[in-house]
Amino acid sequence: MNVLGISGSLRAASTARAALALALEGAAAAGAKTELLDLRELDLPLYDDDQARYTPANRAAVARLQAAAEAADAFVLASPEYHGGPSGVLKNALDHLAGRHFRGKAAGLVTVAGGRVSPVTTAHMLRIILRQLHAYVVPQQVALPEAEKLFDAAGSLTDAEQAQRLRELGAEVVRLARALGQVTDA
Repeated sequence: MNVLGISGSLRAASTARAALALALEGAAAAGAKTELLDLRELDLPLYDDDQARYTPANRAAVARLQAAAEAADAFVLASPEYHGGPSGVLKNALDHLAGRHFRGKAAGLVTVAGGRVSPVTTAHMLRIILRQLHAYVVPQQVALPEAEKLFDAAGSLTDAEQAQRLRELGAEVVRLARALGQVTDA
């Protein structure tokens, strides 16, 4: 079983990426192979149905993203909340994917916010997008308000309860993927 985590933050010290890593730890503990795809490291262009304008590097980045999604049995997406919604970089990455990448697969959601308002709106928007792509999103989600206060200077989550929730989310994604029977390897 392969679980692909996609981090929708471009920040070097991203709390979304750090939270995603914990969720992937939970997936690994449940028996999955995991990969964290960091969108900072891809040269994804803004989505354009006419890919003639893409550079060779752009085409390679899109192919890398699509191959990783194709190989995934399940997903965990992480996004900071910007202006009440998911990051543009994550939405752009999802625009480069299609229903064939998500159809019948399990997914989990992690959202973070810098302010006191919980980033559940972002999770709800991502849930809607994934529903359109025919994924099955686990009912639980982890939304972390004031995320910058929850991580220390080394990027470690200091709230043990939230860390456990993230690991449980990763394990739940693995359980749902197995129940759906979409697993490519055991």
